[in-house]
Amino acid sequence: MRIFLGVPKGEIALSLASALLLAAGPARGQAGSFFNGSYVALSGGVVGLEDSQLDYGGALSNGNVRFDAGWAVSGAAGWRVLRFYRVEVEISHRENDVTDIDPGFAPDGSMKSTTYMVNGYFDIPIRPYEGVVPYIGAGVGRAQFTQDLQVDGGTLSHTNAHAFAYQAIGGLELPIIPRRMSVTFEYRYLATTRPLFQDQGGFFYHADYDSHTFLAGLRWGF
Repeated sequence: MRIFLGVPKGEIALSLASALLLAAGPARGQAGSFFNGSYVALSGGVVGLEDSQLDYGGALSNGNVRFDAGWAVSGAAGWRVLRFYRVEVEISHRENDVTDIDPGFAPDGSMKSTTYMVNGYFDIPIRPYEGVVPYIGAGVGRAQFTQDLQVDGGTLSHTNAHAFAYQAIGGLELPIIPRRMSVTFEYRYLATTRPLFQDQGGFFYHADYDSHTFLAGLRWGF
């Protein structure tokens, strides 16, 4: 501490502040380079769910469920690993109402899914970052379901399940501010392995899940 004897406190504080700024400079540069090419995205749209067969495996008669068009929302965070290649993590939610259950009358209910995906994309190099950029992608992850089925004046099932999920993606990116903000339009085919549900009578059944989703969204780059 003797080196500070006779040195004004203001000069000591200024020297310490300068040293801290110099030390923080490389850290800020490293953080900036790490986040270069990263982005977040939000989108919403409509989802069509294909008919689902309720397969009791011979224990009971099988049934068939049809659904209305529903809605979907999605949020993602990604990173451009190479000029035309991106990876991202995504959470999305889809809901469809029941329109018919065969056999039976007075059908009602819904199918809800939440997916947690890891996606990879290839941006097709047609005038990249200047005009419309088409892209394709694929993803894998996990889906969680809530199925609510009502028929014949009663509840057939109100149950949860999960399954392995996979999807194929095709889209267009329209830059608003190059490298900073874009509008996106996407089609996604999302399907899963057959989740296992349990009805109100305690019987287990498998059900199909195959969906077609059309999304419009915004993407913000860093």
